[in-house]
Amino acid sequence: MNEDPKTPKRAPLLLALGLTATACAPLEAHGDVLHIVSRRVHASEEELQSLLEVGEALLPEIAALHPEGIEMDDEIWVELHGRYGESPYVDDEGTVHLWRFSEAEGGYHALYAHELVHAIAYDDLVGPATDDIANSGFYLEGWAEYVALLVDPGKTGFSLFGYDEDVVVGHWILEGGPTLADYRERHEELSLRCQGQSYILRASWFRYVDEELGREVLLELAAGREGWSREAVEATLGASLEQVDSDWEAWAMARYNAFPDADATAQAYRTQKMAWYQPCLD
Repeated sequence: MNEDPKTPKRAPLLLALGLTATACAPLEAHGDVLHIVSRRVHASEEELQSLLEVGEALLPEIAALHPEGIEMDDEIWVELHGRYGESPYVDDEGTVHLWRFSEAEGGYHALYAHELVHAIAYDDLVGPATDDIANSGFYLEGWAEYVALLVDPGKTGFSLFGYDEDVVVGHWILEGGPTLADYRERHEELSLRCQGQSYILRASWFRYVDEELGREVLLELAAGREGWSREAVEATLGASLEQVDSDWEAWAMARYNAFPDADATAQAYRTQKMAWYQPCLD
């Protein structure tokens, strides 16, 4: 269906909220880049303003971590859906959809930074890659979670819940389950089903690339200019994926073993924050 040129680009978003010209207007907040919208039953004006202020402050930090030549979107819409019902996501128009998690997890802010990473360069980076999700999914999600950790290191929600990254990563390595190769090759099957493991392990792998192979390598990998096939990724890394994965695991376990009372801390993480989660063991 062709769009009416007189219709605002995002008018369908407002219609999707069930709002008409005679209905009560939605809550909206506008910034330089962000446009946040919600039913009044799903959010307060204070929540919208908080999301606007935090998001507008995060965007320059997120943009600064992107490779040169990646174009940042100049408008990002965010839609709020109320109490937690499903995982936040960015749709195929680049709109961020958020649900409110518990206050302890940060409410609407819980996965906000992660989704903004997806949305900020959606037209240039994420959108084109979705046609090749079999190769790109691991890298898009790993990059988004790693950048979210860099710009929001104190977040109390998923996937660290305030626990130390080295402990959580080491714990999941010791627990076993899918390997990084599995997460690459079976992204659509494993990413959400194994979310308690997959998100932080991928982010940790990106941290290893950043800290041990160098920021230039990280940014070239994130740009995906030649795609994310095995051949393209290995050319960027300068080594086989098997070698880099093995080196990452040794690096991650060394960090776990250097953490005081790592085993006890990992046990507290599992029993206090992850009791809801059924780990993937294959």
